[in-house]
Amino acid sequence: MTRNPSSFPHAALYSLLLLLPVLLLLLIPVPCLGTQCALLLSIQLADPSSIEPGGLRGFCAWAFGPLLAAAVLFVLGLVGYRLTGRPQPPRIHQVAVWGLFSLAAFLAAWYASILVTSVGASETPPEEFLAITAGIALTAIALGQPLILLWLWLVHRIWRAQVLEGPRPLEALGR
Repeated sequence: MTRNPSSFPHAALYSLLLLLPVLLLLLIPVPCLGTQCALLLSIQLADPSSIEPGGLRGFCAWAFGPLLAAAVLFVLGLVGYRLTGRPQPPRIHQVAVWGLFSLAAFLAAWYASILVTSVGASETPPEEFLAITAGIALTAIALGQPLILLWLWLVHRIWRAQVLEGPRPLEALGR
């Protein structure tokens, strides 16, 4: 029995499942940075001369920017559903989703490497710092390609087994 789910809840679930590792990498720092942004904003409101407004805007952009990125990734996951949410998607669609996932993972890893490496003070020029962190992210994604391919394969298998074919009765599992 093959079903063809075309409703939005199926597409949304597939989008979240497909991009779950990237979404987690993006959204884990948001609560910590968001509370710091709220604290700095309350300090700014209490004493306007204590914090430079431009610095606060930039910090809050780094804190809440991943929420916007996650929304964009969710929409791109819906595109991934249109491409590979069928039982036997064409190879070109699978390659397109792999490229989408790899690019999104690179950008999320770059964001994470910038956050982690900018904890301490540095005298590195911004262009060089961004080049170094991009190299770190690119290396991590290049070395992680087997894990990315494994994740995409697992998502396709889970989706095909649970949604497209439906859950099998317990009797059928024993045969």
